[in-house]
Amino acid sequence: MHAHEFRGTGLPAMAIAVTLLGGCADMGGLGTPGAATANAGTGSTTAQECNPVVTGAIGALAGSLFGKGKGHLAGAAIGAGVGAFACMAYNYHSRRVRDAQAVEAQYRQQRGALPAANTIDSYQSALVPGGTVQGGGKVEMQSRVTLLRGAHDVPPQLKEQLTLYSPDGKQLATATKDVDAINGTGEYESSFGFNLPKGIQEGRYKMSSTLYMDGQKVRTNDVPMLVVG
Repeated sequence: MHAHEFRGTGLPAMAIAVTLLGGCADMGGLGTPGAATANAGTGSTTAQECNPVVTGAIGALAGSLFGKGKGHLAGAAIGAGVGAFACMAYNYHSRRVRDAQAVEAQYRQQRGALPAANTIDSYQSALVPGGTVQGGGKVEMQSRVTLLRGAHDVPPQLKEQLTLYSPDGKQLATATKDVDAINGTGEYESSFGFNLPKGIQEGRYKMSSTLYMDGQKVRTNDVPMLVVG
């Protein structure tokens, strides 16, 4: 694949393809941050207006404009996979797994007095069941957050953002959800689930899970993901 060789009208066509693809991404799905808010316990969100056939075709056009011969065809296949990111549907769930009494007892034992302000004691993320996924396969990012409500603070608002990066570091998709299960001090588990598009490029991707409290970024967990054929 010759990444920087253009055919005669390649550059204008590429600009059109990228513009159209961007428009599709704005319609919804994993490609649009905060496109919709799911309820805890159900958490299903789908891209109702985005057409995966259209975005895949536009992505294929963009990919095919690079290179010649086999590289030309490979670019089309990879481009089609990237275009499909704009339409990925996803599920988000959150639930409490430890109550306030257990969390407060552990915090006192480790640190002494409880905090006066809302505090995120820990935030961890991992791909389950593992970090190797097939193209077209299911991906699930699972996170655990331990929250202590401050003695003098109102209950905090937590949001979680999932971002997928390509092997070369480009942002492919992102989504932001409210952690609806939050109800004071406790340990909470959340999960983002979605299916990767078929035909995407193999390689080492990165999933980033970022936690926000009252609009302020608290912590980001970066998790590697290997996509295989």
